[in-house]
Amino acid sequence: GLRSEAATLRVHQTDAGGTSWASEFGAVSEGDLFEWRKASDCWVRYHVTGAPVRPSGGSGRWEFPVEWMTYAAAEGDGCTGAVGGAAVLSMDEAAPPIIPAIAVAGPVLHGPYQFYPVGWAGDRARRTVHLPAHARGAQTAAVVAPNRSPNAITSDPAEAARLFFPYWRTPVLPAGWDLLRAESGRPNSPTYGYCATYSNDRGFFGVEICVYHKLYRGGFQEALSEDGATVFDFHVIDGRPAIVWYSPRGPAYDRQASIILFVFDPETELEYSVWGYDPSLRGSNTDAAFAIARSLLPPAGAP
Repeated sequence: GLRSEAATLRVHQTDAGGTSWASEFGAVSEGDLFEWRKASDCWVRYHVTGAPVRPSGGSGRWEFPVEWMTYAAAEGDGCTGAVGGAAVLSMDEAAPPIIPAIAVAGPVLHGPYQFYPVGWAGDRARRTVHLPAHARGAQTAAVVAPNRSPNAITSDPAEAARLFFPYWRTPVLPAGWDLLRAESGRPNSPTYGYCATYSNDRGFFGVEICVYHKLYRGGFQEALSEDGATVFDFHVIDGRPAIVWYSPRGPAYDRQASIILFVFDPETELEYSVWGYDPSLRGSNTDAAFAIARSLLPPAGAP
């Protein structure tokens, strides 16, 4: 069912045309994506959390342990009423990892992130936000986290690793980039985690990286800027929901726009952010930002 917190997704191994997909379902593994779609503004993307279970007892259905990652359900015709037997539905395994914001037809929840399309006139302030199963405690993490970062500031990587344990990560950056400052507990840095700025090989600001416990964010954010120069796209990085803010190529392209990337890890309830200042982290080329983020993330399922 839509927006269900159930941990099992059951899929018929034979589709409506009589074609069996049993061998394909048997090849599904942890980390894969499923996308269930009823309409352009009514769909759910699931993240597979374990090995599939073969049908038994003549049910003819494969069972997958899952948690939902992205959810779209616009008010109106899209998700209203029961799904009829003659309805045209689709279920895609290994769904593309990118959801372009320009294709969003209604409000979207992507992990803990909430967005609506430009010009959306419907409800923008859902009072209940359903996070992925492992992320439900994130709202209180800042209160109960046992390893609160100290109010501190340092420019020494070794000292930062000691002060900000267990949050500290050493990013993979271009040659010649150095730590300028790492801090926590200050007005512009988190209490449970830290933010660190790095200079590029010319001595200017290159990037800011933050690792912290994600707190609840209410309300929706518009997926595109009013002038169309910048946009949020929804990604999956190593099985984790991520959003990236950048300026796509086109008439309104802004090559000076900073690229900003957020990745939420439901296993650890941490959010990783990358804020671009160097020219390589501006405009439309998001590859460098994604490479930095991947160097921060632990392997899927690791502490």
